Amino acid sequence: MNPPWDVELSGNRLFKAMAGCHQIWALDLESEEVGPYPGNGVERIEDGPLDEAELAHPNGIVAEDNVSYFTDSETNAIMSGNVTSSGVVTSIVDRDLFTFGDLERSADEVRLQYPLGIDLHNGILYITDTDNNKIKRIYPHARGAVSLLGFGRSGSADRVGSESESEFREPCGISVVAGHIYVSDTNNHAIRVAALDTLEVSTLEIKGLK
Repeated sequence: MNPPWDVELSGNRLFKAMAGCHQIWALDLESEEVGPYPGNGVERIEDGPLDEAELAHPNGIVAEDNVSYFTDSETNAIMSGNVTSSGVVTSIVDRDLFTFGDLERSADEVRLQYPLGIDLHNGILYITDTDNNKIKRIYPHARGAVSLLGFGRSGSADRVGSESESEFREPCGISVVAGHIYVSDTNNHAIRVAALDTLEVSTLEIKGLK
């Protein structure tokens, strides 16, 4: 393992984002066989068949309906791959190694900065755009990106009402469940919670901690 960064279960296979070797690995839980899916180990971004596609430090992964989506952090890209053996890898947004920024456009004009966490809800991807201190929505079919939470400043501020601004400090993990977005706000040492309908942000209170 070199090193495993995230895992996702799809059917009887456990997919692992292997950031250090620039690959996604798949473990068949029945046969216990494990191998690269996708990625040929070259540190670069290149779409194509599973054994020819090239990635650069994949970190977050989510899968649904035979399609996996993952953050490719050093290319600042969001990518997808079919989980069948004949599948191909396709870039959804962004295209170049070490090209970064904060642009909400479409396809190759989108710019992110070290995206890490990813989740899928109602056909929309939610990502942590970590070094931009933002949470963004990615639309896989339209290949667009929209900022959802955070204003780019590094800080710790909740959002109450439509006029206030939320702030994060290098958010990493994300999960969307029961009408809420849960974010591991890593360098604030906190879990942040946002309602999907109002986008009001609060900090989760964990009792018993000092």
